[in-house]
Amino acid sequence: MFPFVKHNQYTRHQIWKTVKGEDEKMSRNFQQSGYERINEDLFAFINIGYKGHAGQIFPNKWNPDTETLMWYGKKETHSGQPLMKSIIDGFTTLYCFARWNSDPEFTFLGVGKVVNYTDNFTEVFNKDGTRTFCLEFELSCKDEVINPAFIGNLDDSFEEGVPETKEGKEKWVRHKTRERNPEIVKQKKKEFEKEHGKLFCEVCNFDFSETYGSRGNGFIECHHNIPLHVEERERVTKTEDLSLLCSNCHRMIHRKKKWLTIEELKSIYNEKGSG
Repeated sequence: MFPFVKHNQYTRHQIWKTVKGEDEKMSRNFQQSGYERINEDLFAFINIGYKGHAGQIFPNKWNPDTETLMWYGKKETHSGQPLMKSIIDGFTTLYCFARWNSDPEFTFLGVGKVVNYTDNFTEVFNKDGTRTFCLEFELSCKDEVINPAFIGNLDDSFEEGVPETKEGKEKWVRHKTRERNPEIVKQKKKEFEKEHGKLFCEVCNFDFSETYGSRGNGFIECHHNIPLHVEERERVTKTEDLSLLCSNCHRMIHRKKKWLTIEELKSIYNEKGSG
């Protein structure tokens, strides 16, 4: 996370310098566009409640009491586009900067997390006055709201409930996440313990019960080798699609936006251990 302070004001140049450093020249798109992606972060420059150069009034709205932002993508954006999907699924971190006039300073509202979105928002127009469409986002900029991509990665999210049942159905709570079938995790643990005699991490061999005694009995985290978020539709998950990991190894797989495979992490672990 970059060290921007909520409610403080920043120019585009100051934001660029924080993100890219002093030496790299600011891109034209970052200078002029409504948003620009840098690696896995997206910086949104949001105009609220005043007319732009073409005379249009921007539909973006900010509620300071609830820290809720209504924000709109560029013309003809929709939820199927890779960048928009990445924002919705929480795999692109969205830094929200807003202004209420044409001054060069933007106020940092916080990191926006998707609460809801709507395709085909049509209260947006081309320069010639014809109607077009874009994607409408409802974002929460509250610090305590968690990105949906990181909901349900840990063992306690899976623990209760039918083997080889469809998973990945989109489910709306306060944010979009993916439904996961807890029974398949219990089945995976049962098969693993029957084969190996105990539960342990498939990367580093850590056994919770050996370290923590009765408190660690039966505990291990379960990892989907093929992330649910990469597929549009529901799918049948089988026990061979899952791996058992300790908390450290599980976090190391998920630490970067490009997740490691079990084999890649095991190679890192073995190389480090033999070095």
